[in-house]
Formats: sequence, structure tokens, C-alpha cells
Amino acid sequence: MAADEVAEEAGLLQEEREEVWRWRLEQLVLLGFTDEEAMLLARSDADLSQARYLRANGCSCTLALSILL
Repeated sequence: MAADEVAEEAGLLQEEREEVWRWRLEQLVLLGFTDEEAMLLARSDADLSQARYLRANGCSCTLALSILL
């Protein structure tokens, strides 16, 4: 694989990561987390489905943040 192909592939992977991060951020904000909390969670390995479960079952954002991080 040529150097320019490697660079192009790396760029595409970075774009995909950023797209996933933006989507996670949006989903977390929709769950009620502040922008700052959502950014922390989106950048972490926090499980989005767990965040949805916690919020759907009455867990406050503050407590959910503590559990998820």
C-alpha cells in the first residue's frame, strides 16, 4: 500500500470516528445531559444503551454520569 493510500485511509477512519463521536454527543444531549456532561461521556467508553436505560428509569443525569464514568 502506498503512503498516500495509507494517509487517505487514516483520514477516512478519523472522519468516521468524529462522526460517531458527534452522533453519541447528540444522543446524550437528547437524554438530558448538559453539553459538558455529554462531551465527557461521548469521549469515554460509556455504554450509550446503559445511559438510555438509566435515564429511562428515573436516574438523574448527575448519578448516571457517576455510574457511567
